[in-house]
Amino acid sequence: MITFKKVRWKNFLSTGNTFSEVNLTTAKTNLIVGTNGAGKSTILDALTFSLFGKPFRKISKGSLVNSINEKDTVVEVEFTIGKNEYHVLRGIKPNKFEITVNGQLWNQEASVADQQKNFEQNVLKMNFKSFTQVVILGASTFVPFMRMPLGQRREIIEDILDIQIFSTMNDNLKGKVKINSEELREVDYSLEVVKNKIALQKEHMMNLEKRDKEEIDRKRAKIAEYQQKETDNSTIVANITQQIEKLNKDMKDYQESSAKLSKLNTYLIKLTHKLNTCKKEHEFFEDNHVCPVCTQELADDFREEKIASGKNKVDEMTIGWNDLNTAIEQEENRFAKFTELSTEVNELNTSLNQTNYEITSIRKTINDINQEIDDLTKDNADAKAEYETLKSLVGEKKELASQLEECRKDKDTLSVASKLLKDSGIKTRIIKTYLPTMNKMISHYLQSMEFYVNFTLDENFEETIKSRYRDVFSYESFSEGEKARIDIALLLTWRSIAKLKNSVDTNLLILDEIFDSSLDQQGGSDLGWILRNFDDNTNVYVISHREQLEGKFARTITAQKEKNYSVLKETVEEVD
Repeated sequence: MITFKKVRWKNFLSTGNTFSEVNLTTAKTNLIVGTNGAGKSTILDALTFSLFGKPFRKISKGSLVNSINEKDTVVEVEFTIGKNEYHVLRGIKPNKFEITVNGQLWNQEASVADQQKNFEQNVLKMNFKSFTQVVILGASTFVPFMRMPLGQRREIIEDILDIQIFSTMNDNLKGKVKINSEELREVDYSLEVVKNKIALQKEHMMNLEKRDKEEIDRKRAKIAEYQQKETDNSTIVANITQQIEKLNKDMKDYQESSAKLSKLNTYLIKLTHKLNTCKKEHEFFEDNHVCPVCTQELADDFREEKIASGKNKVDEMTIGWNDLNTAIEQEENRFAKFTELSTEVNELNTSLNQTNYEITSIRKTINDINQEIDDLTKDNADAKAEYETLKSLVGEKKELASQLEECRKDKDTLSVASKLLKDSGIKTRIIKTYLPTMNKMISHYLQSMEFYVNFTLDENFEETIKSRYRDVFSYESFSEGEKARIDIALLLTWRSIAKLKNSVDTNLLILDEIFDSSLDQQGGSDLGWILRNFDDNTNVYVISHREQLEGKFARTITAQKEKNYSVLKETVEEVD
């Protein structure tokens, strides 16, 4: 279990050079109140920035630095996991990122990105998205589970159920599948090569028995045919080369066309902007009789002068704009011609390469035939050696065939494993196992807030919502208040499932302005009862504008502005 103990910050957002600190375990229920801009939501940004390097709200990193002091931004968080005590420090101007475990710096040799990745995977065991689904429910920038794409919903549940290991295994398996495919392809290719060698060896041994003039003459005739093909192809090569040289000369006049066209388009953009500006100015004096700055009536002679001069400018610039478009069109035609010639050259080069490849192949074939002729003219005394060669090739063939069979067995095994590890395999089975429990918990929390609907999620995390009268609804068909109850029920369910699975268990639960927006009075009352009766290990923080909520929480933290800086003040009370 992750027990968050303390978070503190300075020079962070509207906070000054003195540390603001919140002990996260002081009280079971906590209320953070304050006016807009007082800094009550800063604790959310400080917490997520310290853990994940980015704030909860959509705020740029540079904007996190206090705009008055402009440096020395520091955010710290302390938490425990079992017997281990963690301290995380993150700073801006200067940049800092330090993780201390039991007083010792952790993983300092790794890069910041690797250190963050290891921290999320091996310590927190959740990323930013999972954290915001299990720990924080926000009213503004927060994206509720039901408004996420189905793929992101699945990622959240996989994190909560701690089944990402199967995704990692699947990634590793893909590497093995790739290696197996390559090995299978290589062995199959080698086997075919050996088969060809055997066939050639047999043919060679037969030819050793036919050393007559007829066979040699036949091969020489074959060589003559190939030589003629080589001559014909050489002629083709010469003709193509001549064509390419001529086209390259023709292309020189068009090569600068692209650069010129780019400049003309740049001029067109600038001229278009100026023309639009002149048009707007001209239209303003045509349509308006009052100065927008001093609200005084514009003199008629002044307006008419401005309208006349503006029209002249617009007319002149329009003529220039039309001329420039004409020039662009002409240059585009030149560029099209260049492209046409370039395409033709490329096609000729392709044909040239193919012809040269054919010439090379012909020459190799001629050399091979000449070698055969040489072999035929030799004495047949080494026939025994040729037989031993054939015997060796047959043995190699058997060995490769055995390897191929093993590769195919491995492929079948990997295929079965792949089916198990893909999304529709074992992960889906695990998800299906937990779905009834999830749906039961969701319904329990909804009923606790007096929202009596039958809410179920399927293995694809698509919802089915039915009333007690079996009317079918969707999430989007409900009011904002009803949606808020569903979001809260899901948040509490994910926390319970995470705790049940021991993947993500934490003492911290933060609700940001849930009571202020769409949750009605009854829903707020129901939620308050749920939070007060949550397990003893949970510390609940509610951020709200509603001062009337004070007295209903064990501790109240008031955020207010003093001398342009946000400060926090605490009061502790007895709660029914």
